[in-house]
Amino acid sequence: MYKIVLFIQVCFYIALAFIVKLFVKKNSKKEKTILFLPAFFPENAGYHWRVQKWADVLQENGYSVTIKQANYKDDYYKLLGINHSLLLIKFLNKRFWHVLSSRKYNKVIVRRELLPFNEYGNLFLEKLLLKIHPDAILDFDDDIAFSKGEPREIKSLYGKILGENGNKFTESLNMYSNFFVGSNYLKNYVLNINPNAQIEVIPTCVDYEKYAPKVYDASKKEIVFGWVGSNSNLFLLDSIIDSLNTISKNNTISLLVISGKDYKNSKAAFPIVNIPWSLESEIEDIKKMDIGLMPLLNTKRDKGKAGFKLIQYMGLGIASIASNVTVNGEIVDDHINGFLVDEDWTIVLEDVISKKQNFEEIGRLARKKINDYYSFNSNLPKYLNLVHRV
Repeated sequence: MYKIVLFIQVCFYIALAFIVKLFVKKNSKKEKTILFLPAFFPENAGYHWRVQKWADVLQENGYSVTIKQANYKDDYYKLLGINHSLLLIKFLNKRFWHVLSSRKYNKVIVRRELLPFNEYGNLFLEKLLLKIHPDAILDFDDDIAFSKGEPREIKSLYGKILGENGNKFTESLNMYSNFFVGSNYLKNYVLNINPNAQIEVIPTCVDYEKYAPKVYDASKKEIVFGWVGSNSNLFLLDSIIDSLNTISKNNTISLLVISGKDYKNSKAAFPIVNIPWSLESEIEDIKKMDIGLMPLLNTKRDKGKAGFKLIQYMGLGIASIASNVTVNGEIVDDHINGFLVDEDWTIVLEDVISKKQNFEEIGRLARKKINDYYSFNSNLPKYLNLVHRV
């Protein structure tokens, strides 16, 4: 039943968007009004760090900022697993009118995409938004096209009739003219598709300078390795379990995992402590780590990541170890404010443990690097540059 409702709804909004495009235009004369259209809800890390925090900074700098979300955490998780069509129906109903109301704002910033999980209508909503706001800015910090499996072949008759686009995100990169991206890798990725794009590299920033840094206890015997991240990235920890097992033979260690679900690995010869991720407790939970970990695989998926785990660890003054993949090599100055792994995690882990007495100084230099290059204050001029330019 809900598929029929979704079918009717998509057809209705496609027709309405076509009619509206013939007449609609931006009517705001207020220069400093900005509308954010985030893909998810406030409890999402991307919403918090790339939407809400920037909205706060912009308002401190004289802008009037509105955020319009189209879903809520409880409703989202309730419907995601049991009624995908109803989730899309609710989201589209709100998002269409958000786009129409964008006429009242001088600038629009879209976080990730207008309709997550909804490739129907061949980007009709993006076309409507860009008719109203040709200068709208698209913000993303991951290789979203890869995570969507693009290009996908559309096999279902339902999808074909509704104009499902198996290359949605990639094609949207050709439609927008202005971008905030999380890394130089993503900037080059966009330019390969859209050579005339106006792009500012804005890492996922933190404001940790107002928090006390990690305090190391030199007398403590146990070394707590830590990892924070989404459920979909938990599998990356599997790649370093053998190396952690090796060093656990001569050292007392544990692995602290902060995520949306528990991480378990039967091969682990050391304790694994799981803490549910929470925006409210995240900072204090991360500071329980002695060494932050960011293992990656040298794949297209992982090359598109923006290194936010590292930015979090280092911003709180924590010694960190990361795979030397794309942006990680830009964030970490190897053996100065952190450590990079090219191939063998065991060798690097052993080397880092031998420098335990230097963790306080490494953490201090890490924190300085983040404050200088990955904080909101340090990136504000670049952010405002694109906002003003468009």
